Amino acid sequence: MIKPHLLHLSGSGDDLGHAVVERDVERAAGKADTVPPPVGPASHVLVVHSGTSTNLTWSVDGRARRERFHRGQSLINPAGWASRPRWEEDVELMLVSMDPRWLERLAEEGGAKGVFELAPQYHLDDPLLAMMVERLVTEYELPGPADTLYTQALVQAVAAHVVKMSSARSDRLTRDGGLSPRRLALVSDYIEAHLHERLRLDDLARVAGLSESHFTRAFRTSTGQSPHQYVLRLRLDAARRALLSTDAPIAHIADATGFADQSHLTRMMRRRLGVTPSALRAARMSGSRR
Repeated sequence: MIKPHLLHLSGSGDDLGHAVVERDVERAAGKADTVPPPVGPASHVLVVHSGTSTNLTWSVDGRARRERFHRGQSLINPAGWASRPRWEEDVELMLVSMDPRWLERLAEEGGAKGVFELAPQYHLDDPLLAMMVERLVTEYELPGPADTLYTQALVQAVAAHVVKMSSARSDRLTRDGGLSPRRLALVSDYIEAHLHERLRLDDLARVAGLSESHFTRAFRTSTGQSPHQYVLRLRLDAARRALLSTDAPIAHIADATGFADQSHLTRMMRRRLGVTPSALRAARMSGSRR
C-alpha cells in the first residue's frame, strides 16, 4: 500500500513496476486508529480528491495552510517531504505513487535540463490529470485482470504530465536565485524537527546541498528572512503557543523551543513581540478566570 494508515479500497499492487495506483479512504484527523508517519513518503505521491468536499490543512514553509478540496482537485507530495496533511472529514482519495529514480529518468528522456526536482504543489485544478488518474484507478476495479499495456501507457502519461507541470513551476520559482520548492521544504522540515536543538548554518546548508554563502542568499530570496530570523520566528511562535496552551514552567518552554534559558526567551519575546513570557501567561490566566 502507498499509505498503510489509509483504508484500502482497490489498487494495482506491483502490476505497474515503477508506480502504484490505489483508491483509499483517509479518516479525519484524530479518528484513525493509526497516524501518518512524521517523515515524508519514500516515493512521489500524487493525490486526487474523489469524494465529497472537505477541508485540508497542511504545513509548508513552517506555516499552516488550509484549503477546501472538491472532487477532482489534486496535490503532489514529493518523496521525503513531510507536509503533515490533516483532513477535517473522512475523504476518498485516488493515489499514484511513483519511484523517484524512474521519474528522473523519464524527465531526462523527455529533455529536462539539469537535475530534476519534483516541486510540491497543493490545491491543483487540472481536469486532464484528474481524468487520467481516474481512468487508471478504475481499470483495476473492473471485473477480470487489468489491461497491462493500457495501464502502463496511462501511468507513463500521468508521469509525463506531472514532469511537465513541475518543470514549468520549478523554472519560475528558481529564476530569481531562491531555493527550489523541494529544497526549501527539506530545510523547513529539518528546522522544525530540530527546533529545540542548537541549529548550525552549515547543517542547514548541507540539507539544502549548497555552500553556506549560497544557501544564505538563496534562503533569504525564498523567505524574505535570514536563516537566523526565520528560526527565531518559529521558536517565538512555538514558545507563545506553549505559554498560551500549557502550564509548563517558562524555563522548560524556553529549553523545549531552543532558547538558551528563560532570560534569553524573555529578552527575545520582549524585543520581537513587545511582551514578556510572564505577562503573556498572566494575561491568559486572567482571561480564563473571567
